Amino acid sequence: MKQDVKLIEQCLDEMYRNSEPPLTWKQVNKKYSGKPDSKFYSKHRITEDKYEQIRDKYMKKLSKLGQSELSWILLDFAPAFKN
Repeated sequence: MKQDVKLIEQCLDEMYRNSEPPLTWKQVNKKYSGKPDSKFYSKHRITEDKYEQIRDKYMKKLSKLGQSELSWILLDFAPAFKN
């Protein structure tokens, strides 16, 4: 379970590093912590292909429960798709 949490954080970090503008997941937490209405995910864009590539990479490493958890977390925290 601890390993799943670490992998989920790494997945989010990689997604935000590959978004425009890029930043780390640690920077996201620092910049937007305590600002529940910031909609930070909409301020960063990632291509759908890159999103799927990163998501699939981490899905392979996670337990079944971790896979389910990642799916839900990405709904709330993943960067928005580029048009």
